[in-house]
Amino acid sequence: MGLSSLLNSFKRTAKDNAAKDAAPPALAKPKHARAAGKELPIAIEFGTGALKILQVDGGEPPTLIAAAQLDVPPEIITDTKKRWDFQLAALAKLVKKGGFKGKRAVCAIPAWRTSCKHLQLPKSEGVTMSSLVEAAIPAQLGVDPSSLVYRFIEVNSDRSIGKVDVILISVQRDVVDQLMMALVDAKLEPVGMHSEFLCSLRAFDHLHRREGDLLLNTIYLDIGATSTKVMIAHGRDLVFARLINVGGYNLDEAIAKQSAVTESQARKIRYELNAAVATAPFAAKLHASSASAPENDRRKIDTLEDFSGDVLAQPQVAVGPSDVNLDEPLEILTDEIRLCLRYHASQFPNRKVERVVFVGGEAKHRGLTQHLARALRLPAQVADPLARIARSGKEPVAGIDMKQAQPGWAVALGLCLAPTDL
Repeated sequence: MGLSSLLNSFKRTAKDNAAKDAAPPALAKPKHARAAGKELPIAIEFGTGALKILQVDGGEPPTLIAAAQLDVPPEIITDTKKRWDFQLAALAKLVKKGGFKGKRAVCAIPAWRTSCKHLQLPKSEGVTMSSLVEAAIPAQLGVDPSSLVYRFIEVNSDRSIGKVDVILISVQRDVVDQLMMALVDAKLEPVGMHSEFLCSLRAFDHLHRREGDLLLNTIYLDIGATSTKVMIAHGRDLVFARLINVGGYNLDEAIAKQSAVTESQARKIRYELNAAVATAPFAAKLHASSASAPENDRRKIDTLEDFSGDVLAQPQVAVGPSDVNLDEPLEILTDEIRLCLRYHASQFPNRKVERVVFVGGEAKHRGLTQHLARALRLPAQVADPLARIARSGKEPVAGIDMKQAQPGWAVALGLCLAPTDL
C-alpha cells in the first residue's frame, strides 16, 4: 500500500483549518526532480537522540537555508512513547522559529518504527512484483497487508536463479497517520515520506557520478543512540538493510552500572576520552600523497571535504574508561555487523565490500569507529554530510554547531535530496 492513498483525509483537515485562519496553499503536485536554485522541501527527521529539521536549495552543491535541532531529554531517550510524544509535540514550535521557507515538507519514518525484512520470492510470469510482495506479507510478517504502509526494493542477487530478492520496508499505518497529522498541525504540506535507510544513501549520491563509482561496494553504519542501521550499497543501489538494537546508549548504560554513575555522566566520561586526543580535521590534505596511488586505493579512501581520513590513521582513542568492561555490547554490535557482511558475501560473491562509511551521532566518537574498523578489517571513514553544503554563516541555525563535524545529519540531508512522492 502506497503513501499517497492516505493523503486525502489530511488534505481535508488542512482545508478545515484554513476556514479558521488564512487559507494555506493547496498541496503541491509531486515533483520528482530537484529544481536548481530553488528551495527544496523542509526535511524532518525524528531521530532517537534529536529532532532534526533541515532545508537546502536545489543547487550543486546545495546551499543551506535553515537548520534546527532539538535534543531529546536524556531521561526519556529509552522510553519510546515519551520520546515520540515529546518530538511530535515539539515539531510545530521548532518549525515556526527555525526560519524555514515555504510549507512543503518531507519526513523520514523513524527506523525504530519500521520493519525491514529480506524476502526471496519465486518469479511468476504474468504476476506483478507488487502482487507477489502483497501475497507474501501475511506469511512473512504475520499481518494483513492493509494494516501496513510498505515499499519494496528489488535486489538482483548473483544467486537469484528463478527467484527475486526483495528488501521489504514497512510501517504500521497508524504511525504514518501520526506523522502526517503532525505535519499538518505544524501548518506544513506533506509531499514526501521515506525510510531512513534510503535517506542515508541519498546523502552520498554525489560520490557516484562516474561510471566506475557505481562499482564501489560500501557498508554504511549509522550509529545512533539506541540502534545502528546497517546499509550495504553497490554504488547508489541499496542491496542490504538491517537495524541492530545496539547504540551509544548501551555503552553508557554499561559504564553507568560498573562505575555507579548516571547514564548522562557515563556519556560525558566517554566523550571526554574522545576529546582528550587531538584529531586531524576533515578534508585532510592528503591529495599530494594519494595522487600517485593506484586507482583502487584512491577510491577506497577519498579525501573529499565531507569525509575524514581513514579512522585508523588517526590517533587512537579508547571506547570507554580502562576500568570498565564494554565487551558485551561491543561484541554484540560487531558480531551482528559481521553477519550482515557474511550474508552479503553469500548473495554477491563477486561484489566484496570495499570500505566502511560511518554516519550517525555516535560516529563522533572516534574510539567507537576505530574499534569497529579494526574488527571489520576494512578501510573506514567518518562522513560529515553537511560539510559540502554551501553557507554564508548568516543562515538561521538552532541547536547545532556548524563549526563541528556533524555525521548525524545524513538522514536529514538525504531526505532533502530525495524525490517527493505524495
